[in-house]
Amino acid sequence: MKKFSRLLTIILSVMMIAACTVSAGKYDDAVTGLTFTEFAYYDGEMDAAGMRAFTVDPSGKYYYGGFLNGSAPTVYQFDAATGKEVCSYVFNEDEDPGAYIKAIAADTRGYVYMGVANKANNGAVYFAICKEQGLQEIKWVKIEIEGKVGVNGADILEKDGKVYLYFVTNYDSDRIYCYDVTDVNNPVLNTSFGNGAGGGYVDLANTFPITDCNNICVSADGMIYMAANTGKGSKGDTVIKIDYTGTGYMYDHAVDECFGVTALRGYLVVTTYQSDGSLIYILNQEDLSEVTHYEGNLGNLPQAGVINDRLYVASQGPDAVLVSNQIVFPVEEEPAPDVPAAEDDAAADTDAPAAEGSTDAAPAPTSPKTADAGIVLAAVVMACAAAVVTKKH
Repeated sequence: MKKFSRLLTIILSVMMIAACTVSAGKYDDAVTGLTFTEFAYYDGEMDAAGMRAFTVDPSGKYYYGGFLNGSAPTVYQFDAATGKEVCSYVFNEDEDPGAYIKAIAADTRGYVYMGVANKANNGAVYFAICKEQGLQEIKWVKIEIEGKVGVNGADILEKDGKVYLYFVTNYDSDRIYCYDVTDVNNPVLNTSFGNGAGGGYVDLANTFPITDCNNICVSADGMIYMAANTGKGSKGDTVIKIDYTGTGYMYDHAVDECFGVTALRGYLVVTTYQSDGSLIYILNQEDLSEVTHYEGNLGNLPQAGVINDRLYVASQGPDAVLVSNQIVFPVEEEPAPDVPAAEDDAAADTDAPAAEGSTDAAPAPTSPKTADAGIVLAAVVMACAAAVVTKKH
């Protein structure tokens, strides 16, 4: 009996190990082996410096850069095909000139959103909404928050006919805000989100052990991904996955000095703030497990975006943009239509009853990784059984 118990323990342990080996993502091969080259170089060529905020236009026509240092808080729109400046937007609403645009997001309707911290990083933050064409301002909103406060990241979720703007604040108030911006002329807090007073935001200090929020990404199903600092890094140390309510912790993954995070077909692209040693990580969205990583070799990398299956990665110091080769995702084959099989006369004449619960559907194909795990499991179980039998004799 003791021998059987030991054998059962071994079998269960091997089953757990085998289960852990099948968590690979759908396109791991496609996102492995990328190369990055310098696409555009802006250092010393702009009226501003320190490209901290970055996003791409969902249509693939433009990307946007927000700079920390300059005569005025400015966002530049660049042609994604050439890297050339198209137009710019200056935020002029703060009473103390010199605010910082540190977060940018864009939606499929042609609107661009900027998160703005005032020069003092104190008492309030803003967000502005502009038209993509010419970056003409439509609306700006001031959010008063006591104490030292800034802005570090933003993203858009378009779901069920609604459009939501998410952005994070940092320093003394580490929060995720969610605004319904379906009507860009009348943005309102999404009061069904979060745990803040009256709803509309999550006070992360009361939910997660975070000392600073960095960039944020929201997937199509509403899951929230954030690069954050829990006190172990200078800028960041952990990527966190949070449920759609903003209050439920799901997974985390340690990434030294993580700062940027963006979605890529079931993966996350995470960029780090490590000077010339900065890295570009590819993680699985499901459980944040690492697939691979790449060397940036071009200063701090605050954020990335995806245009036509290429990664565009912003560098802050020098101000530049890296671009990857095009990721070749496999073409998804459409399932063949169901065609009734010709009836076999011999089979039709049989008197044997059909098995209870049987169906005509073919069994689901076994993935190679699952099959490999099953083979390993079977082999180990057989070996364990043989060992027990041998010892008994």
